[in-house]
Amino acid sequence: MTDPDRRNGIGSGSIDHIEVEDTGQTLEDALAEEERSAIGAAEEKLRSVMRDLEELKDRHARKLAEFDNMRKRTEREKGDYFKNVLADLARDFLPIVDNFERAMSHATPEERKSDFGQGIGLIRRQLVDMLSRYGLQEVDTSGAFNPNVHEAVATEETDEVPANTILEELRKGYLLKDRLVRPAWVKVSVRPADEARSGTPEHS
Repeated sequence: MTDPDRRNGIGSGSIDHIEVEDTGQTLEDALAEEERSAIGAAEEKLRSVMRDLEELKDRHARKLAEFDNMRKRTEREKGDYFKNVLADLARDFLPIVDNFERAMSHATPEERKSDFGQGIGLIRRQLVDMLSRYGLQEVDTSGAFNPNVHEAVATEETDEVPANTILEELRKGYLLKDRLVRPAWVKVSVRPADEARSGTPEHS
């Protein structure tokens, strides 16, 4: 054996030793710590998944609310469009109904009882019934004048009823549910001229 071999310890029977630091932790402790670490990571992952789930639920709820609002708006717009179309159709039919009523009002009792007169009355009734099925109603003209649904086209002086009382209906008015299609033409009572003058305060 050469000198270099001796210096390097080759063939001298010496063995290199690897020192391992003893942490004092048993195998059970190491496994328990590893388990706690795994559980902590799993819990953090679960919390992250739950946060994502809550965010998805919130986004889903907002989308549902937006969809419901859009559906309600669409239904409302569709209802308004239907009412507008129906109101226009009613306005086109009402002059025909007026003409039938005018013809019947000028007919004699004998003419009304005739086949022709009864036919005219039947057609008028069918028109009115058809419009009524879609919500068309006559404006009430009993009682006091209401500028929202009545149009005063004539007045009459009288002290027998209070002022602004409807005395006569000159043309029927109609409502389509809550919408005015056509105001009723009416004659309205006014105070007699003498009484009106006497009730007017004099200016100095």
